[in-house]
Amino acid sequence: MLPSIASLLQLQERDQRLRGLTKDLKDVPVLQQRAKLQLADDTAATEAALTGVREIEVKIKNVEIDIQTRQNTIKRLQDQQFETRKNEEFQALGNEVIRYQNEVRGLEDKEIEFMEQLEAAKEVHKAAAAKLAATTARVNEEIAQLEERGINLKARIDEITADRATLAAAVDSGDLSLYDRLMKSKGNAAVVPVENGICGGCHMKLVTATLTELKANDHLVHCEQCGRVLYFA
Repeated sequence: MLPSIASLLQLQERDQRLRGLTKDLKDVPVLQQRAKLQLADDTAATEAALTGVREIEVKIKNVEIDIQTRQNTIKRLQDQQFETRKNEEFQALGNEVIRYQNEVRGLEDKEIEFMEQLEAAKEVHKAAAAKLAATTARVNEEIAQLEERGINLKARIDEITADRATLAAAVDSGDLSLYDRLMKSKGNAAVVPVENGICGGCHMKLVTATLTELKANDHLVHCEQCGRVLYFA
């Protein structure tokens, strides 16, 4: 194997690792955002449960107001009964008192029903809040781990980038320029092995002249199909 091929393979190995690490680093904020989205459902459920609690509390408050209003009316009617001297008026006021008392009992029954609903709604909210707290703790831990992963990836990228620069400095400038162009255009590899007369990059069968030229092992040889630099595995 030509020394230049060996040098380019070392460089390529660093570049391939850098591509993978860079992709992983770019994925970190995406994964963090995805982790945060896990909170959305639990947060919505907790808010909905709290809304349910507050709605029932409003109903109870309204019933209490209605009860108090009727009790005030009952007291007023009873005071009027005490003051009247007419039997018919006394009886009519008494009937009104009874009617309002019945309404109060109905409202009190409704208040008890709402209180039972409130207790159930509070249990639902308590369970939803507990689930949200657990999810939040898990997500926060996951985000922290991803943050640490990002820091480690950045450090590794910096380390390999420095190593790559050292290797690149030892490569012939013409070969390096060719290699960089191929890596930019081909994406995955600029230098590929030949096995059974087939290019390891485009997987096309090489012509005899190319194989003969490659066996001479005295200069860089390119695949006639994809242009990648070839070497015998």
